[in-house]
Amino acid sequence: MSKSIPTQFFDLLPLPILVVKHNNKTLNHAIAYLNNSFTKVIGWDLEEIKYKDQWWQKAYPDPHYQKVVENIWEVSMDSLDPDKDSFVIITVNIMTKHNGVKRFKVYTELNSALMEGYYVVAFEEVSE
Repeated sequence: MSKSIPTQFFDLLPLPILVVKHNNKTLNHAIAYLNNSFTKVIGWDLEEIKYKDQWWQKAYPDPHYQKVVENIWEVSMDSLDPDKDSFVIITVNIMTKHNGVKRFKVYTELNSALMEGYYVVAFEEVSE
């Protein structure tokens, strides 16, 4: 496994992608890379969301909704079958930078298939 981020590959993907550096010492993981689709669709750039906590503040500015998302995440994690599941998948409302709130299905990789020490989060916009 390569320790470098395959940026050219991620920039080819039509879905917004975050690449996050895993750190066992903190839950506030560093965001290592955003693909072009992320910046185009969701709007935030790496300077604005260098860490997971900053991303959560931008994506879920209402503290009550942040708690709802956190609870959905915890229930989803508790429901996983580690032998069968490779992603945690939740559907949430995300505040974009320029287009207000949009609904996304969010796929968070449990164990990276591409990069040791990193995990990928992909966003699929959901039409209402």
